[in-house]
Amino acid sequence: MSSLNSNGCIVLNEMATLTKPYTATAVNTTKLHTLRLKYNRLMNTLDFSYFAFISFVITISACLGGGLVRFSLQYNSALWQFVLGMCLSLVNIIACVAQFPVRWVFAIFAVTTLANISLILISVFL
Repeated sequence: MSSLNSNGCIVLNEMATLTKPYTATAVNTTKLHTLRLKYNRLMNTLDFSYFAFISFVITISACLGGGLVRFSLQYNSALWQFVLGMCLSLVNIIACVAQFPVRWVFAIFAVTTLANISLILISVFL
C-alpha cells in the first residue's frame, strides 16, 4: 500500500505494484525451527557416538561402492560412472579416516549415498 510522508508525498512500499500491494507478512518459521532442532539433536547424538557412526558410514559406503563397481562392469556402463562413483566413495571413506567433523561426514555420506544409488540405477536400467 502507499502512505504519506511528512512532506505530503505518496510513498510506495518497496515491491508494491498496481495489481498487488506489498504487505509484510509473518513467515512461519516454526517448521524450519523444528527441523533445525531435530538436525542439531541428530548431530549431537552422532557426535556422542562418533566412532560407531564412522564405522557405519565406512561399511555402507564401501558396500555401495562395491555394488557400483559390480553393476557398472556387469552392464558395461560408461567409464565416467565408474570413476565418479569410486571417487565419491573414496572421498567418503577418507573423510571418515581423517576424522572430519560429524556435520561434514554426514553431508558427504548423504551426497555419496544418493549419487551411488542413482549411478547404480542408471547403469542397470539404461
